[in-house]
Amino acid sequence: MTKSQGVLICVPLYTISVLFLGASITAGLFVFQVAVVPLIFKYSRTFRRGLVFANFVQWPLGIDYEDPSASGIEGGRNISIEYTSKVDNCPVKIGVWHILPKNTYERMKGSFDQSSDKEQLSASMDRELANSKTPIIMYCHGNSNSRAASHRIRLYKFFQQMDFHTIAFDYRGYGDSTSLTPTEAGVVEDSLMVYEWLELALASGERRPPVFVWGHSLGTGISSHLLGNLNELSVHLLERSAPLPQPNGLILEAPFNNIADEVAEHPLTKLVKWLPYFEHTFVAPFRDEATCEHRFRSDRHLARVPSLPLLILHARDDVIVPYVLGHRLYKSVLESRSERDAPVKIHAYDKKENLGHKWICSAPDLPQVVGDFVKEHQK
Repeated sequence: MTKSQGVLICVPLYTISVLFLGASITAGLFVFQVAVVPLIFKYSRTFRRGLVFANFVQWPLGIDYEDPSASGIEGGRNISIEYTSKVDNCPVKIGVWHILPKNTYERMKGSFDQSSDKEQLSASMDRELANSKTPIIMYCHGNSNSRAASHRIRLYKFFQQMDFHTIAFDYRGYGDSTSLTPTEAGVVEDSLMVYEWLELALASGERRPPVFVWGHSLGTGISSHLLGNLNELSVHLLERSAPLPQPNGLILEAPFNNIADEVAEHPLTKLVKWLPYFEHTFVAPFRDEATCEHRFRSDRHLARVPSLPLLILHARDDVIVPYVLGHRLYKSVLESRSERDAPVKIHAYDKKENLGHKWICSAPDLPQVVGDFVKEHQK
């Protein structure tokens, strides 16, 4: 999007505004666009944080997180992970759903009756997880809403059909997790605690099952930060003498290379990209290493883990996180690795498939694409 194209978009919009709203209101809108919005973006950390995390959007309402079946999930249980956050220096509770693979659920279906002993069911699901013969997916969702959002439910059902265990959770400030203002350091800490909980749960089994981390949208930045710095996070936040093991692979759905480029390429910037101070007011605050609390530099983080297999999934008609950013991340990680390092793959979906930002979960070839990646790296 060039500056001239941005002007061509704004001129007819303001012409229409003059005709329907009048000159004075239009002038006010113009001042708001070219002066107020840039100043808020430049100097308000709270405003920028709200745009990045959008956790003020919580839909659907009235979710019964204790009962995943109320959200259309069969074979699921609710778990709470509680710990003291070193980032915010306070107690934190993280809400988690563990969803069984299809074949395991079919075998245990009778245990999910209302009259069944919940503690006994939870103990049985612990054993199934620890001794799983099929892969486990830890899912890091994107911004806004909770783990019960409709497109996320649909993805869990895909995982279940693939016969995967699913671990889905909400960061602080989302769903039924502790109501704290999220930051990059905070949500990464939450993800680390869920990952440690999973590793401890698997330690009681005879043989560690294959574990894959799946991130979507903002969750790609969170999971990339987590795994790119897992050694350091294990030492500094968990105080472990030995770091947690890396997963078998990382799957990134609709990723960006860093949050600054995502802001620069977002479709709404068409309204302000023509401003001569666009880069200084809208993009530069997300590049400032000294003051920015949320930069999500996936390109840098993933360059630190050349042994981690990576699969990128991206739709070419994604207007929230444009495909160019996913491809930019792919090129960046690829250039950081040698021929001896783990593979980096990208699978693009054509515009005519109309998958957009949220619906790659319904792509006809997804079982083949994901199945091949998991099979290749499950040992």
